[in-house]
Amino acid sequence: MKLATLFVYYKVQQSQHAQTIALLSKFKENLIGFDANLSIELLQRPEVSNDGFETWMEVYRHPEGISSSMMEKIHQIALESRLPPNRKNEIFIPLE
Repeated sequence: MKLATLFVYYKVQQSQHAQTIALLSKFKENLIGFDANLSIELLQRPEVSNDGFETWMEVYRHPEGISSSMMEKIHQIALESRLPPNRKNEIFIPLE
C-alpha cells in the first residue's frame, strides 16, 4: 500500500491571524501527544481574498502513512483546539 499524505485547508479571517496562530501552537502540542511520529507542515496562500480571508493549509505525513483513524483523530484534536471547523480534507498518494 502506498503511503498517504493528508492535506487540510480552510479559511481564516485576516483579522484573526494572530489568534489562530496561537491556537495552532496548542494544536501542534496536542498532536505530538497523540503521535510523535506525525509531522505537520503549516502553509498559507500569499494573497488575501477580496473579502479578507486567508487560505491556510496543513500537510500531514507519517512514516507509515496517514490512516483513516489518524484523520479522525486529527480532526477531533483540531476541533478541541478551537481551530476553524470548516476544514476540507484531501488525501494524496505518490504517483505510480
